[in-house]
Order: sequence, then structure tokens, then C-alpha cells
Amino acid sequence: MSATDNPRARMRAGESLTGTFVQSRDPGQTEYLGRLGFDFLAVEGEHSAMGVETVQALVSAAALAPIPALVRIAGNEPIAIAAALDAGAAGVIVPRVDDAAAAAAAVAATRYPPIGERGLGPSRATGFGVDIPAYLKRANVDLLLAIQVETGAAVDALDSLLEVDGVDMIFVGPGDLGCSLGIDDPKDPELRRIVESIITRSREAGRLAGVWAANPADAARWRTAGAELIILGSDLIWLARGVTAALAE
Repeated sequence: MSATDNPRARMRAGESLTGTFVQSRDPGQTEYLGRLGFDFLAVEGEHSAMGVETVQALVSAAALAPIPALVRIAGNEPIAIAAALDAGAAGVIVPRVDDAAAAAAAVAATRYPPIGERGLGPSRATGFGVDIPAYLKRANVDLLLAIQVETGAAVDALDSLLEVDGVDMIFVGPGDLGCSLGIDDPKDPELRRIVESIITRSREAGRLAGVWAANPADAARWRTAGAELIILGSDLIWLARGVTAALAE
């Protein structure tokens, strides 16, 4: 993966990136979506019906666009993290990381020794075994590890999360965070203040900051607040909005 298609390297160089979630399981649709101008795609493995085979098919389809793919995995499990990275993902977003121990576990599963404990094998990421030495050399440097702050407990533990070596990004899920805090309205000023504070504190600690945005206006807000990575909506959201608008006309 060159610096020009490596999300981690691009953000470290000062770029701000915009992508979208992929919730549908069709590789052709994923490839087409990747040709429409996004900087990356994020395969949504947490809130969609996707197994290991589907994740690899969608990451492979994105590569045909070509566009890098991140994967939000279903949970903080070493097997799920390894499967996404072995599929060739440019990084993972790990949901519901509430304390430093969980963050350290994500690092261990994402990084090869001596930093972590990830296993090495003939996966798609290594060219099915042909490219093992080169991949091993670059993986700890190239791959993005984002941990998701989406609960009140995670907000309370943010300082300790930011101290965990090997975590590249704090990614905020405003919807789940609002639910955890008992805030129903996504436009609630207090929720927005908290999200902006997380972004600011993450950047001050030398971490990258990312966030999900439901619409372009929210994306602009989070970008102004300092987020380097925006996941804007999802393929299903854009499908629904396009159909709704067409029918209304």
C-alpha cells in the first residue's frame, strides 16, 4: 500500500478524509461506490449481516475501484480483528472500547510482535503467502487502529484511552454515545459539545480523530472541530434518500 492510498499515512500528512459505510453485501455495488469520489470505504461489520467471507469479498471489491477499505468489526475480538486485516483492510474500527485494558487488547490483536500478538499466515493481505516478509515489515506502520468512544464510560476513561500506545485514532459514534448518555436528540447541543470535546482532546494528545456524520452539515461541523476522518452516512442511507427524493418529485 503506497502513501497515496494509505488512510493512516494521508491523515498523518495533514489530509482530511471522507468515506461512507458499506452495509449491503454486494461486491459489485461496493466497487461502484468506490468509484464515486470517496477517500475510503468502511465495511460495516458491526450492524450488518456479514461473515468473514463477506468482509473479504467487499474489501477485495473496494480494491478494484481502487479505494482503501476500513472495517468496523463486530466487537473487540482478536479473531474478528485478524480476519478483517487478513482480508486486506487498511485498518479496523473497534467498537465499544470503554477502558484502557480494552484498548490495549485491540492493539495486541492489530499489531504484530513485538508491539502486539497478531498471528501471521498466508492471507489475502500477504498475497496469499507470497508477500509475507514485505507485509510483515510494513503492517505495524501502515494499518490504522481506531477505537470507538460511544459510551459514557468511554468518555470518562478518555484520558487513559489516549495513553495507550498503538492506538492511532479515537472514533466517535454520536448515535450510540447519545443513547448511552440518555440524549435522544442527535442535534442536542450538549451531545455536540461532548463530541467536539472528544475530538479536541484526542488531537491535543497527538491522536487522530474520526466521527460518523448523518449528513453533510454534521460532517462540516465535525471537520471544523478538527476530525481528520469522517464516515458520512452509508450506502443504504444514500439509496433511501435518493429513492425518497425521486418519489417525492
